[in-house]
Amino acid sequence: MAFDASRVPGGDVASFGRECRQRAVDAVLENDWRGGHDWTKSWVGWGGGAWLPDAWLLYATSALLKGEPKNAIHSLDVGLQTWIEGPVDRAVLTWCRGALVWRLLKDPKTALLDLEAASGQVPSWLATDVPSRLKACHQDAAASRKRVPSVKPRPDFAAPATGRDFVAPPVGGHVDGACPPFWDKIASNFAAP
Repeated sequence: MAFDASRVPGGDVASFGRECRQRAVDAVLENDWRGGHDWTKSWVGWGGGAWLPDAWLLYATSALLKGEPKNAIHSLDVGLQTWIEGPVDRAVLTWCRGALVWRLLKDPKTALLDLEAASGQVPSWLATDVPSRLKACHQDAAASRKRVPSVKPRPDFAAPATGRDFVAPPVGGHVDGACPPFWDKIASNFAAP
């Protein structure tokens, strides 16, 4: 089923998207995982959020609030596999994925695959001193006794064969690697150890 703009509440995709984003941010700041999830879902489907790494970071944050780190990683994977094409945006989601795997799943060996893959394109707003984070992860990986990866490898980008016109189209201009306007409010969730 193709997206139908006439069904968007208020009739304006961009306006509805801004409202959904703000309500999702407000919800996660109030530790309301369900509100964060539901408003992000509306933003993705009806407000143009699917095309932005910001939405996938909010989805992941709501899963973290719920206490489900593997679902948070899955949310980032959905963005990486289906929606996010820009190389710096992909590096952002990949670095955040690695940080979650390392810190929350205690799996530095698996995390290192993501951190190394993203390290060359990580914007400064996301991570400072990337070399020291990689060195620390290498040290943790060498000392780790974990033998089975905690999560599957990060997916490659593969848009569905049937297209992606079942969600609202992108709205406004997005610069690859742009810092989400709410990043400072959720950044601690994605800090590498």
